[in-house]
Amino acid sequence: MKRKTFLVFTAGAASTASLALLIAAAPTQDSTEPDLKGNQPAESEVMAEMMRLATPNEHHAELGKAVGNWTAKTSFIMDPAQPPVTGEGKMTVKWVLGGRYIMSEFKMDFMGEPFEGIGYTGYDIAHEQYISTWADTMSTKITYLTGDMDDENTMTLFGIATTPQGDNPMKIVSTWIDDDTITDKFYDQMPDGSWFNSGNITYTRD
Repeated sequence: MKRKTFLVFTAGAASTASLALLIAAAPTQDSTEPDLKGNQPAESEVMAEMMRLATPNEHHAELGKAVGNWTAKTSFIMDPAQPPVTGEGKMTVKWVLGGRYIMSEFKMDFMGEPFEGIGYTGYDIAHEQYISTWADTMSTKITYLTGDMDDENTMTLFGIATTPQGDNPMKIVSTWIDDDTITDKFYDQMPDGSWFNSGNITYTRD
């Protein structure tokens, strides 16, 4: 079987399996008893909704602005009593899974050690929010973040950071300065509920 044919077959099989699971999870109904509620969707409606939830839209297109190669200037506060730790890294962003997500691969030397991270960002149509995952070589945890666009140039994502002191709320504010410049500002929530800017990254398109 040719690779292209196999991929199409696999995608079709996965979609069919998803539909089967969705139908199987729906409430069963004895054919001898009337549907008193009258709220069971027709199979065509289920299929149409599945297609809507699986089709990239304008929110996904917005993410495409980040596709490309970037140089990153980093600055993080590791000890409030000391100057920020600075560095330079490289990030590559590309589309994956048919334009449903962008994948970011990040590499740099951080505090004398090689550092790598991988992130996936998309838009959850069902829950109407941007979603992002992040994993790197400084942790064994996958961080999950959700949020929305504050305006046409700024996105804020919220998640939970795991630190030596325990789990703590965090947020990342990403801003498009122009077509070739993005900034990420990292914030940790303090005990009084305020947000402390613990790090910044400026990305410049290569």
